[in-house]
Amino acid sequence: MYYYRRFMGFALGSGSNILMEVRFRCRQQLTIGERSVINERVLIDNRGGVSIGSDVSISMDTQLITADHDLQDPTFGGRVAGITIHNHVFIGARAMILPGVTLNEGSAVAAGSIVTKDVEPYAIVAGTPAKKIGERPRDLSYQLSYYPLFE
Repeated sequence: MYYYRRFMGFALGSGSNILMEVRFRCRQQLTIGERSVINERVLIDNRGGVSIGSDVSISMDTQLITADHDLQDPTFGGRVAGITIHNHVFIGARAMILPGVTLNEGSAVAAGSIVTKDVEPYAIVAGTPAKKIGERPRDLSYQLSYYPLFE
């Protein structure tokens, strides 16, 4: 975690973990709250800025994408929009979160889903594009404590 704070310029809360083979697109522009876990092989395209709250679990092979191209622009111009992930969010394996999306408090994204729009608090979303399929309890109070074999 020292490397990420010192050399990458990330703001990382206490107890948070970034596991092996996580990839980033630039230095800085990443904030992670307390006790959050970024699992193996996650891609964080933080060019547009990524803010992750506390007690967030991001599963392996997930992609957080903050930049794309405007397909309607004759010059194929680039666009950048940040991603915000609030507290107690769960993102399943191989999900993709697209530019400008906010995952609100307590929401959950099913494995393999592609999230193109904001997710309301405590909603469970799934599919391509992700749609609401259920709700989580509103009294979430867990605190993650994850200690990987290799850091």
